[in-house]
Formats: sequence, structure tokens, C-alpha cells
Amino acid sequence: MVIGAEPLTGLEFFTRLYADPEFCQTLGRMTLAAGRFESNLRAFLKLYGVDVTEKEATFGSLIAKLKRHGHLSENGLEVLRTLKRQRNYFTHSIYDLFAGRIPETLLPRTDLIPLDIYAYLNYAEQLEENLRGLSEIVEKRLASMSDATSTSSETDRLLFRP
Repeated sequence: MVIGAEPLTGLEFFTRLYADPEFCQTLGRMTLAAGRFESNLRAFLKLYGVDVTEKEATFGSLIAKLKRHGHLSENGLEVLRTLKRQRNYFTHSIYDLFAGRIPETLLPRTDLIPLDIYAYLNYAEQLEENLRGLSEIVEKRLASMSDATSTSSETDRLLFRP
């Protein structure tokens, strides 16, 4: 702990996160990256003839469809499940974490000081970079599929089955 920095309550820390422009910008980019990735996964499934209704367009449902139709490698399945858990926790459970409604699992809520905003900022940045990077992999696969050049890259094979 930084000398002279008093720990904040969960809700005090949430209020600081909420008021931090850099954190909110990063969270917005992460949310946009998640939407882009989910859209690309829907497009991927459609190219393989898999119907995806609006109701089935959630991240979890898309992962389940990719698995059910044999499009994910074991590594890809694990990566997407982890990413979904992180994204869902960060976007849907952050307030519940600080309000004490859920246990601390992925992110801490106790003994936080104002400088810990940077840790949360780094977490959101890493999540956004991961979503953006995976989206680029899917976009390359989509481009190669529409060009009828079904070759896949080494990175591509880490996520999808050939």
C-alpha cells in the first residue's frame, strides 16, 4: 500500500472508476472490440451455413455453436471461454463486485487505493487488445474464405480447426 493512501470502500472505488475519463474510454473501446468480435463470429458461422438468430447472438451462444459445429480447436475453445468469462465479469458484474454482491474472483475489491485505478485500466486495455487481436484473426479467415483461398495461418489454427 502507498504510504498515506487510505483504502477505499468498494463503492468509493467504483465511483472513482466511473469518474475516470481514461478508464471509461478504455472500457468503451473494450465494449466496441467485443461487439466487433461477436459480429465477426456471426459472419464466420453464416459463411459455414450456420443460422444465428438474434437471440442466439450472445458471446456464449456463439461459442457453443462454434464448438457444436466443430470449428474450434481445443485451444480456441479454452481461449474463447476465458475471454467470455473476463468480458462478462468486467462488463456485467463490476458494480456487483464493488457493492459486495458477488465474491472477489477475477478482480479485487478490498484494500484498493486510488492508484489501483491503473490496475483496472490495464486489465481493460488487455481485454480490449485480446478481443481486437482475435477479431483480426477471424477477419483474416473470413477474407480467405470469401476469396476461396481456404489456407489458414499458424495463428488462425490456434483458434479454429483447419
